[in-house]
Amino acid sequence: MNNNDSKHNINSDIRKNHGLRSAVLSVAIVVASCVMMAGCGKGTKELDKYYENMNNFTNNIGIIKERMESIDTASENASSDVLACLDQLEEQFKLLSEIEVPKQFSSNEQLADDAYSYMQQAVSMYHEFYDDPESDYSVFEAASENYSRAMKRVGYISSILKGEVPEGDGVDVTEEEATDFDPVTDDSVDEEQ
Repeated sequence: MNNNDSKHNINSDIRKNHGLRSAVLSVAIVVASCVMMAGCGKGTKELDKYYENMNNFTNNIGIIKERMESIDTASENASSDVLACLDQLEEQFKLLSEIEVPKQFSSNEQLADDAYSYMQQAVSMYHEFYDDPESDYSVFEAASENYSRAMKRVGYISSILKGEVPEGDGVDVTEEEATDFDPVTDDSVDEEQ
């Protein structure tokens, strides 16, 4: 092996290990956000089912996080192990996007769909980065940005479930008064008589 090949392999290893460590550490963010969802209040069967599904999502993400943290980034199989965990994360985000959302949390439906879209893109780009030794580091950076955006939406969902108003750049909050009945008006009383 000549000196240039050796230098390329060392740079590639450093680059990939840095990427692996970043991917492993950033999973902690999602689990911290998701844990906040556990123990939400109870209500109707529809709400109970929603909370149950969200808690399942949280638990599954926690399991994946533990797997990622246990990966030895110096291992020969580290890249494929991280990619396998990222594939599992993508599957969990797909399930999140398919959860039926009660009307009380209607905004969470779009947030979950967006989170899944961002996670799909992130995982695809992580695969591109780790599978191709010649890939540009900008692919990793773009994957990380998509990953971060997916996690941010999970954080917003967590805030909404806790009864908090999400905050941050680009967050527009629209408050609406929701009632489950039609108020009585003078006209409706006259019509019933």
